[in-house]
Amino acid sequence: MKAISKNSQIFSFLLSSIVLISIWGFVYKDALIHMVTVWSQSESYKHCFFIPVIVAYLIYEKKERLSVSQWKPVWWLVFPLLAGQIGYSVVSELGINILMHVSAYLTLVIIVWSLLGHKQTRIILFPLLYLGFSVPVGEQLVPFLQTVTADLSVGMLQAVNIPVYREGLYIYLPNGTFHVAEACAGVRFLIGTFAIGVLLAYLNYQKIWKRVAFIIFCAFVPVLANGVRAFGIMVIGYLSDMKYATGADHLVYGWFFFAFITLLIFAVGMVGNDKAPKSTALTERNERSIPNIVFHSSVLATVLFTSLIMNQLLFGKASSSKANDIPFDLLNENFSTVVEQPHGWAAPTQDMQWQGVINGINVRLIYVDEASFGKELVSTRHRVFDNERWTQKELSSTYVNGAQVNTAEIVNIFGTTKNLASWYQVSELQSASATRVKLQQLLSKLSSKSSSGYFVVVEYASADEIEDSLIRLKSLPQ
Repeated sequence: MKAISKNSQIFSFLLSSIVLISIWGFVYKDALIHMVTVWSQSESYKHCFFIPVIVAYLIYEKKERLSVSQWKPVWWLVFPLLAGQIGYSVVSELGINILMHVSAYLTLVIIVWSLLGHKQTRIILFPLLYLGFSVPVGEQLVPFLQTVTADLSVGMLQAVNIPVYREGLYIYLPNGTFHVAEACAGVRFLIGTFAIGVLLAYLNYQKIWKRVAFIIFCAFVPVLANGVRAFGIMVIGYLSDMKYATGADHLVYGWFFFAFITLLIFAVGMVGNDKAPKSTALTERNERSIPNIVFHSSVLATVLFTSLIMNQLLFGKASSSKANDIPFDLLNENFSTVVEQPHGWAAPTQDMQWQGVINGINVRLIYVDEASFGKELVSTRHRVFDNERWTQKELSSTYVNGAQVNTAEIVNIFGTTKNLASWYQVSELQSASATRVKLQQLLSKLSSKSSSGYFVVVEYASADEIEDSLIRLKSLPQ
């Protein structure tokens, strides 16, 4: 009878866990769908498809220790779970995709922790933390990595006495010009290599200091290696009078170089590796108690539905509103002079955009209707200029009549320079501050108004024109 009771308890736990995870998937379906979409569309995150599989295997390896360790649900985790659902209801309505992804991941961790208890969660702590690599984050480092790559390559060119002149991300050699484009930043290699490096550190080392040292090594080596790769391409181009290291062989060289660096990281990871400690799980058997597991799971499930309930109560009317019409047709009604024409500095985009002259201002407008799935006004995908044909000489932020505006001086390969100013515009708010814009969008949703808006880029010759542009474009149709 005792064995039957234990089996019944285990069955109740497994059934409750499956139901609870299914509810989590339902509540976070939008975040999970968007996350997988990012994995499939971005080369930087293709490896994320393997992360859940790796995590499942790492947990499976712990099955013996999990089978004999004490099993005790943690009740107080209901409160951070509730706080997380309240936060998710806000960020999901604001369409902050990265925070939606993080919220989905952290909620799953809290659910597992609450169900298993402290001891069993400690056993699978690394797999739970490693699951965080499934969150697609890191491409925000591209501008920084472009600058670092340019700095390293120019420094090494100077060290070997090759004449070099740098202007922004353009690097001029006597017989050719190189552009450190986004694809040259090495962010894909860094993200993938770092994820592999953390796994190797866990598998090959037992001492904390060795793991930390190897993880730091895996964070810095790809950045340094990318600078060396760019330097090597430039040297080959310089010595061959630009016959080699350009076009297809540029890519082939890069792939072989990164393959070599990956093998080097694996080789270093085998140096000084520690033997895994012998498992003593079978001598540490404890009686497991699973009190009220169904009731505990029911409470967690109820808390999970909090975000859906809050969305309906606070944002139901705004969420049920239809997508807005494209407002560019209304420009002629709001401004006296409207001429549509392309700008050579404008970046391509998949969002709705308009380029031209409004009352004498060279302006580019990107309109984002946040009622559409996956659309986000405040996003790094909105580029101020075409990064393939222009590069920044100087970027800064300034305040004009209380409005924060980002300014950029850009230059192309021919030495032509332009000055651009950019900001977001929601309702009456004009600001480059992501925090202020998101707060305004939240207030708009709470009052059942549209949270859609514009990303505005204007070309100017003097600082006074920025203030004039802010005043004139205040009446953009919403």
